[in-house]
Amino acid sequence: MENGFPGEVLKAVFPLLDGKDLVFCMLVCRQWCEIAKDDYFWKCICSRKWPSICKQPPSDTNFQKLYLTFSKPRKTVHLPVPKLTFKDLVFYIDMWLEGSLIFSQAVSGCILRAGLQNTPSGIPDVLVAHLNAADCILMMEVEPKLTVPMGPSITVSVLAHRKDTNKMSCIINTSSFDYIDSNAARALAYEYLRFSPRHPFISDIRAWMSLLFLYKGTNTIEVFGIELDFCDAARSEPEILWLLDMLDWK
Repeated sequence: MENGFPGEVLKAVFPLLDGKDLVFCMLVCRQWCEIAKDDYFWKCICSRKWPSICKQPPSDTNFQKLYLTFSKPRKTVHLPVPKLTFKDLVFYIDMWLEGSLIFSQAVSGCILRAGLQNTPSGIPDVLVAHLNAADCILMMEVEPKLTVPMGPSITVSVLAHRKDTNKMSCIINTSSFDYIDSNAARALAYEYLRFSPRHPFISDIRAWMSLLFLYKGTNTIEVFGIELDFCDAARSEPEILWLLDMLDWK
């Protein structure tokens, strides 16, 4: 007997512990460690965590190994450095107001990544918080600013070109800014991304285009910026680049 605890007492207590506590018990001394290695105690723990596996366990099941393997907290997985960079990308953005072209520009990925250089005064606090978020924001200023009426439909299309492979992909074919977030002074349009056949299980991820604006009268807005994001699945720079790399480039 070590530390004043007979083995019978430990054998009566150990089945009542959870896995974390039993692991700590193994660190107390050699006697506790040797007793805690008995797979019966780990089977008791597994029967509470996964009752079904104890009804018909696989042959030669080691319950201690089972618990220690699948009860570990999931580690944060850091993405490897993407092959694609914003220097490789050019975005072709076109917008129409009821069929009339109001904005047409080829924008390098570096310009979008740089974000807004001058934020106008008077924008809502919700939008200020968004601009100051830690997420990777792809945004650019609209110069000259666009003054447009609220009622008519504005549509957008976005194509992308990657210089490293000299291929194109469609980000947004034709989508309308149907949703107006008045609190954040943003008008939003979206379209589901088209991925390469090499990634058949990736779907239902949208590209969002936002108009950032200030109200100029009751039915008029002044667009000072545009934003492209993929917040359904990607918020950091590596995530966005990996996502874009998986598109159906042609």
